[in-house]
Amino acid sequence: MKKTLIYIIAAACCLCGCARTVTPSNNEVAKLYLDAWVHVQKQKHPEYLWKQTALGSWILEETEGTGKALTEFEDSLYLWVNYTYSSLAGDITATTSEKLTQQLGDFEENNYYGPQVWYANSIYAGLEELVKGMKRGGRRKAVIPGWLVTTTRCETLDEYMALPDDKVGSSQVFDIELMDYFINVNEWELDSISRYLVRNFPYRFGKDPLKARADSSGAHGFYYIRQEEPREDKELKDTTVYINYIGRLLNGTVFDTSIRDTAMYHGIYDSSRTYGPVTISYGSEWSESKMGVDSNSIISGFARTLWMMHPYEKGTGIFYSPLGYSYKGSGGMIPAYSPLRFDIELVANPN
Repeated sequence: MKKTLIYIIAAACCLCGCARTVTPSNNEVAKLYLDAWVHVQKQKHPEYLWKQTALGSWILEETEGTGKALTEFEDSLYLWVNYTYSSLAGDITATTSEKLTQQLGDFEENNYYGPQVWYANSIYAGLEELVKGMKRGGRRKAVIPGWLVTTTRCETLDEYMALPDDKVGSSQVFDIELMDYFINVNEWELDSISRYLVRNFPYRFGKDPLKARADSSGAHGFYYIRQEEPREDKELKDTTVYINYIGRLLNGTVFDTSIRDTAMYHGIYDSSRTYGPVTISYGSEWSESKMGVDSNSIISGFARTLWMMHPYEKGTGIFYSPLGYSYKGSGGMIPAYSPLRFDIELVANPN
């Protein structure tokens, strides 16, 4: 196939060269290559839709979802998607699929795999065109040309084709499943948390997600569940305590713990790390709490959980991402806009 593409492109370039001597732009070369690729692939895959969009993408496969179609991109629109990207040669470059990652030999047990949240206005122009018209649960697989692999927005195909080389990428195949879309990501997280609360702690929050959502423990987006009564009913200010903890995503994935056996069980054990109770230094306010001998700062939701606790208490703090890792996430384990759960126990001085 590569030889066929080369012959077609070479012939096209020769024809162009007879008329004028001009160095073609990346977009012009990309269009020649893509046209040749489509010509060959149409013969190999007649089962594909081969539906071309106004800006030059080719929709190959499509599965309709349910509900209202997404038609407009508003300023605060977010998308919750599964995706797989691959080159025109078929090499997968990125995916949210755990199964595909395992097949590629790139699987890491402590990484997160599954749908991710995108801020709609920051995605490629070609992805915006692809997602428009999709419904929740729908899927589209398409070839997006290099001139649309850009965050720049234009009105017409000619304007995209005229973009400078440093503003565009290379043509790729994008396979997108639109799990959900919503206007306010914080509200979406709070809805997710409230459903989680009534499912996992009905004795504390009841069975109504709306009531559970309103039952916040002293801070918007933060919820506390006492799991075991404290031995002493005194506030912990300007003092040092010891804790064991387990951090999870709401899908149950454990991403951090101070407990060795728990780390080994969940596949996140690190032989270079020392496991066991860690020190927490309280200040006069919750925001002044520090962890470890190096007095490392801690995320707000974790600090607020500690602030709710008393000596030898067991408790669970659940909070939305503005109190955690927000739009950045953390490494490969915590994706952007992730609500978190921490189970914490205040324990005796291990020394």
